[in-house]
Amino acid sequence: MKRIGRGIWLLAVLFCATLPGVAAEARGVRDPWVPLPVDAKLVTDPAALTALFADHTVRGVYLPEGTKWREYSAADGRTVWEFDGCLHPGTWRVSGSAICYVYPTWDNGRPQCFVVYQSEQLTHFVWLDPATGEQWLISNGVELAEGNPDHLPLDGAPNCGDPAV
Repeated sequence: MKRIGRGIWLLAVLFCATLPGVAAEARGVRDPWVPLPVDAKLVTDPAALTALFADHTVRGVYLPEGTKWREYSAADGRTVWEFDGCLHPGTWRVSGSAICYVYPTWDNGRPQCFVVYQSEQLTHFVWLDPATGEQWLISNGVELAEGNPDHLPLDGAPNCGDPAV
């Protein structure tokens, strides 16, 4: 009898563990690491996306490993992204309901586009795979600050040093 009870308990745990992934998958978002929170809302209005990022600094973490990053997006379309101790200057723009970044030093300068979800505590970046159209939750913005409080340099050559995040 103990075995049957333990088996039912394990099935219940497995069933409950898959429910959050089903909710994210239903939205068309692949979530290989963690699902979107149930309160996450897709930001589709181009003006709202622009207001969310123009002259703001995002501090975030990549999933699943938790590597920290930060990025300042100036209102004039310039941006600088710091990841793993390297600064990558580039440009950003809103294209429909996605935000796209171009860094000459990253992925041969190909645009990296994301749809953005917001939940109560986080901003979620879902990468749009240009080859397949699939969507992957790859990063969470844990803080969105006005301006450039970290004084990340928009101009200049890319450089690498000690991670400052």
